Amino acid sequence: MPERLELTKNAHFYLPKNEVTDEIIQSIMDAATDNMEAGGEYLIDEFREPKVVEDTELRYVYSIKVFPSVRPVYFLDDRVEDRIHAYIIIIEYSDHYAVMKKSCSNITEILKENFELIGSTELTRTFTQDAEYQKLALRNMTISDKAMRARSYEAADLKGLLSTHSAGRSIPYYLKIRQGASTKSISGTGRIVEASQRISIDDIALWVKEQVELLASATDNEFLEAFAKKVELVDVLAITDPNALLIESTQLSERIEKDELVIKYKLSNGKLITVSNRVKNKLFQELEKTFEVNSDDEIVGFESDAKIRRNTKSLTIQSKNLANFRVIENGKEVTLQKFIVKNGFYSITFSDPKYMYFMGACFQDSSGVSEINSILDILQPLDGMSAITSEKGEFYPAQTSFTDGSMFHFVEHRHSTDDYIFCDDLGIEWADHITFNLGDGCISFIHSKHGDETTSASKLHDVVGQGIKNLGNMFFNKTQFIQRIEDKFNTMYSNNSVQTDISRVRKGDLTTIEQDLEHLLKNYQLHRKCILSCSFMSKSSIETQFQKIQRGEAVPGHITQLLWIISSFAHAVRDMNAIPIIYCAP
Repeated sequence: MPERLELTKNAHFYLPKNEVTDEIIQSIMDAATDNMEAGGEYLIDEFREPKVVEDTELRYVYSIKVFPSVRPVYFLDDRVEDRIHAYIIIIEYSDHYAVMKKSCSNITEILKENFELIGSTELTRTFTQDAEYQKLALRNMTISDKAMRARSYEAADLKGLLSTHSAGRSIPYYLKIRQGASTKSISGTGRIVEASQRISIDDIALWVKEQVELLASATDNEFLEAFAKKVELVDVLAITDPNALLIESTQLSERIEKDELVIKYKLSNGKLITVSNRVKNKLFQELEKTFEVNSDDEIVGFESDAKIRRNTKSLTIQSKNLANFRVIENGKEVTLQKFIVKNGFYSITFSDPKYMYFMGACFQDSSGVSEINSILDILQPLDGMSAITSEKGEFYPAQTSFTDGSMFHFVEHRHSTDDYIFCDDLGIEWADHITFNLGDGCISFIHSKHGDETTSASKLHDVVGQGIKNLGNMFFNKTQFIQRIEDKFNTMYSNNSVQTDISRVRKGDLTTIEQDLEHLLKNYQLHRKCILSCSFMSKSSIETQFQKIQRGEAVPGHITQLLWIISSFAHAVRDMNAIPIIYCAP
């Protein structure tokens, strides 16, 4: 009967934690077929059958169940169901277990109890140095809502093309790699897929054997060594504690929409109701927030409802509110909490910013404390910054410049040697100020924020978000900028209903702007700076706290957040081939 199967090379690989008995394999097969159609019969039902592949020395054991299943059709308002066929296959070879499945019930928990998943880190070590990395998706080690959390790259071979300056704080969670004639993709969940035609189960077993042998001879990969390293959770928890939780809301919503899954809510009387799109969208919006974790592993603001649970080899979420929502998957009901956990749709950061828990594993920033020095280098202390008393100053009619003591006046004085200065504040703004220096071949976007001196991360959060949001606008063409002059910069500045005589063209000759702009954009030395001007930041104060992190000393949670935010800003700007700078007090 198994000869009927035509399969693709697509599996998860596991190692046993203890002796694997018939009862364990049977329990996995039974759990997988929990969504079998009522009254349905198995098309194939084989249990731990030994097999020898002809003309080879390969001996393996297989278990297979192929069965009918039904799932609701949600685009019709009557009780119509789709009838599909599902399967679960386990191939046992050399104390390794390859699991292949489609459309069956969830078996994540029972697999975790008895097996250790061979993850993506181990799988990527099976490739040699001449492998070509064609696609790479990365998760940045940050949960800030003002930072870029993930990014992906694609090329014939990313080696040599991809800058690795920020790789140490990036976790690879999807790779597509070509090795000779073979092209494989590896996901963060440990699934390995190799491009192939459909083949017999014997050929699949030969492929499993090949992967096991590759794992046995695995070596460190020079290209991937630059990225964040997988570490043991128990070692991390021995030296630091969770301090923040992020539900990967985008991944969660995309999965629910892609698979057309229905979300229901359990009322106090036990009745289940289908949630409306309005409620579902509000749910996803709430889950986008970053949740702080206190010293008791409770979610701040939801102490009686939600907490982080420490398990032997994992961190999971417990939430009464999430447990009240139910996801209907393959005809079976599962709590939203369990759905999020089993799919790894959450990230946890720690008081020590070198570590992050993502997709069921813990990772360490491989760039180490050396990154702190490069982060401190972008802080430029300026004399006079401490004397600033407001962001924009006061306004009155006939006023032609920003008042002395304001951040705007300070920035314009700082850039007085530039050839053009434009004030882009208010409305649809690209920055507070945009400047051109024709001699240096430089375009600067300056974002300003005033406040009392502090090491709190909240004020920096906003201005970093503004800077990152407008990085793409730094790469304007001549037509776009001339249009901006005509639409906005030809006007006088108005604020709080006060019309001033402050020209938005703070410096420069508009009669030559087109020619100057054309030469600037063609200048081979052209470079761009994204500048945050922050009077509330003191380099000496920040340096004192960051040096404590370098020495391994404890620091308050907001210092860790400050490091994440500055690091995220620096990486985002550098990834756009621009220079990150923060003006601050000494």
